[in-house]
Amino acid sequence: MWRRFQNKKKIKRSTIKNHTERSMILRQFFVGIVLICTIGIVITTIWYVTRIESLQIEEVEVVGGNTISHDEVKEKVFSELNGNYLKLIPKTFTFLYPKNSILNQLSTIPRIKEIHIKKESSQKLIVTFDEYQPYALWCADKNDVTCLFLDKEGFAFSQAPKLSGSAFVRYIKQNVNPEVKTQAFDKNFTQETYKFSQKLAEELDLYVIFIEKVDNFDILYTVSGGGVLKVSQMIPAEKSFRNLRHVLGSEDFYHLQDGTFEYIDLRFGDKIFLKEEEETASSSESSSESEL
Repeated sequence: MWRRFQNKKKIKRSTIKNHTERSMILRQFFVGIVLICTIGIVITTIWYVTRIESLQIEEVEVVGGNTISHDEVKEKVFSELNGNYLKLIPKTFTFLYPKNSILNQLSTIPRIKEIHIKKESSQKLIVTFDEYQPYALWCADKNDVTCLFLDKEGFAFSQAPKLSGSAFVRYIKQNVNPEVKTQAFDKNFTQETYKFSQKLAEELDLYVIFIEKVDNFDILYTVSGGGVLKVSQMIPAEKSFRNLRHVLGSEDFYHLQDGTFEYIDLRFGDKIFLKEEEETASSSESSSESEL
């Protein structure tokens, strides 16, 4: 009797266990169905909402610049608007359009700067930008023909074509190779040295073709006649210019006004060192020292 009672008890427990397992499976099945349906509804809603025509960017207006093609700018913008996020949300969806990607793409255009993008409406973007203006060239050395364009603030913004002549002053930084999109020279250095070279041209007919930054103190100006002016940043440019004008205005060195000297060293204040070219120097000496 006892064994029969135990067997009945075991059968009852087994039946309850099987019933519980089936209930759990059914519950998980229904939960899964509900979850799948919910996800499906959410995806479907996202699909249709993000494709509402009035919420799609369809127009791009470009403002600014002088030489950069507006069509090129538009083409790059639309190339970034093409496609979908996760193969679900179109990139033209006005609330999720890829602004940063567009800015990065536009920044690859040579000479473009200060790019701004704003939405005028849910369907229109306005792109405004400015251009870098060539101010000078940055070259590795005097023999380098693959130079970069510098703007007036000393920023190297793009590769320059192979230019001949002296339409642009060429800057050199000793032991530094030119690199695009870098701050090659300090803004004040670029503008002050450029002004000094302009003053040399306007008042002394000395046309600077190379400006070489040796270090934080010395600058070398090479003029079209081949001569080199050695200048110190520790001495005001106006004083260096006055000293140079005084030397070249003297009877002894008046013949050097065309730049046919080896160097004139203006780095020591009123004490000036000058070396003439060998073929024009006197037979007794080829260098001179002058003190103002």
